[in-house]
Amino acid sequence: MKVLIVGSDSIHVQGFLKNMHLENAEFSFLLETPVTWFNQKEKVISLRTKNPIKLLKAYFSIKKYIKELNPDIIHCHQINRFAFVIACIAKKQNRKLITTAWGSDVLLVPQKNWIFKKMVQFVLKTSTIVTADATSLIQAMEKLVPSKNKYISWQYGINTIEPKLKEKIIYSNRLHKSLYRIDQIILYFVDFVKINPNWTLVVGATGSETENLKQLVKSNDIEEKVKFVGWLNEKENAEWYSKSSIYISIPESDGTSVSLMEALSANCIPVVSDLAVNHEWIVDKVNGIIEKPNMNPLIEALSIDKEACYKINQQKISGITKDNTRLNMMSFYQNLT
Repeated sequence: MKVLIVGSDSIHVQGFLKNMHLENAEFSFLLETPVTWFNQKEKVISLRTKNPIKLLKAYFSIKKYIKELNPDIIHCHQINRFAFVIACIAKKQNRKLITTAWGSDVLLVPQKNWIFKKMVQFVLKTSTIVTADATSLIQAMEKLVPSKNKYISWQYGINTIEPKLKEKIIYSNRLHKSLYRIDQIILYFVDFVKINPNWTLVVGATGSETENLKQLVKSNDIEEKVKFVGWLNEKENAEWYSKSSIYISIPESDGTSVSLMEALSANCIPVVSDLAVNHEWIVDKVNGIIEKPNMNPLIEALSIDKEACYKINQQKISGITKDNTRLNMMSFYQNLT
């Protein structure tokens, strides 16, 4: 079985590909920028140009590559411009297409304008199966393109993290982009640390906003209380989860966050934004805190019954291992071939 994965240089796609060690399956990877972490067949063809001639050349290059590779299945991660082009080619060549929605691609992008909406709808219509990790995403896709059997709930899966003795640490590890509102996390911590001076905020990851975030910390005179630890490998990331008491992730839009699942497994008290997908996992003030207006969710997190929270969250993540999710994806592939 030949499977072509189409995606981006994302931690989610990286984790997926590293997990997809399947018998009798040969994986290739098509993307717009080179990566160093994929050790099988990789093809880079970029659509990132406004030049119509270059765009046309890229389209025909992708079309030729897919025809020569002749995959049994094409699996697109995220519904974007690249996925739209792939869907057009898959339809022309009568190839089976699986698409995995990520969150904002079906929640926010179709609302930008009618062109984006039509592009997303076309990808959904062309796909034989569309997977998503949250009921809210499936409901959004049902509104865009109604279907009884097309949309399937599927989790990326996690490597569970063994909790350690908890320290007075708040951990944040989402990308430093405006979507993830790391600046608001820092502002919450400014007020939190005034009444809880022995706590530390650890900010993982990097991004376009990193320097602005460091300046925000400096301007609020909390440099001694905040650690920017940069981009972490899996072991380093797990270490911070294991000893942190609180985990916070408050993006404007999201699918089911792998990082949230990891935090649950590590017995961190989760603080999350008020999104439909988070309500599928968190009951406010029971097994976590859901951000609301006119409140500081970090302060609220200290009132949680920790032992009850840990018990509930361990039950919620049971079975969501990478081994289980790999077998589920394999069954999707086999059913299409």
